[in-house]
Amino acid sequence: MKQNKLQKVIPYILIAPAITMIVVFMLYPMVKNVFLSFFDYNLSSLERPFVGLKNYIEMFHEKRLWNAVGRTGIWTAVNLFFAIFIGVGSAFLMFSDFKGSALLKSFILIPWILPSVVTGYIWSLMLNEDAGIITWSLKALGIVSSNFSFFSTGPLSMAGAIMANIWRAFPFFTLMIYAKLCTIPNDQMDAAHLEGAQGLVLFRYVLFPFIQDILLACIFLCFIWTFNAYDIMKVMTNGGPAELTTTMSLLIQREAFFYFSLSNAATMSVYMFCIMLCVIGFANVLKKIFGDKK
Repeated sequence: MKQNKLQKVIPYILIAPAITMIVVFMLYPMVKNVFLSFFDYNLSSLERPFVGLKNYIEMFHEKRLWNAVGRTGIWTAVNLFFAIFIGVGSAFLMFSDFKGSALLKSFILIPWILPSVVTGYIWSLMLNEDAGIITWSLKALGIVSSNFSFFSTGPLSMAGAIMANIWRAFPFFTLMIYAKLCTIPNDQMDAAHLEGAQGLVLFRYVLFPFIQDILLACIFLCFIWTFNAYDIMKVMTNGGPAELTTTMSLLIQREAFFYFSLSNAATMSVYMFCIMLCVIGFANVLKKIFGDKK
């Protein structure tokens, strides 16, 4: 009896440290953040009165917030599209065992393992107006003018940061999809080849259905990471010029640590969290609808 009771208790003892870490470093900050959004909490004032939904109403009519939402949407959509396209393409290249696949496998992980701050600094140097290798090459080839700069306008600055983030993100898709492709049953591939399936037909009816679930999981994860991305944009543009690359993460950081309004920052982060949940929920609904039809 005692041994049976001990066996039942041991699993809870083993997971207790992990649960404690989750509560302390994830659950408590989330609850505290929502709590702060109902107060007028500014570090420049000692008074912190309860204001209810006032912050949410004011932030709902805040133009800066919705401009940042639009930029974050563009940033996330473009990054996801190209990261998926390049990642899936390179995964199939490695799976096809072309002549350079061994070299690709050796270097594909480098962008992913580098810290995002390091990636941001590297790309900032490569896109530098005076000494950047990419900018110099474009000028040498006559593609851009001699006074061209990636950080002169908002769209160009956003494009530079997007290139850096795509370079860092696509290996995640490559490795996950390639790992899944390596587990495809040989009899399934042999049957497809016997039926004459090749190229796009093989991809459409055999390979894509096999990788579909892992691809969707990777898309959800990469969406969350990209939507919340802060490091690369902070290092490369810092929201400039003229706040034209200020995403929601940068706006929240600026509101909290530049304007010292923790309540406004907390309210914006709750809006950000709700938008992210709505997008993920909508995507799951579409997945169920189309999955049932299939």
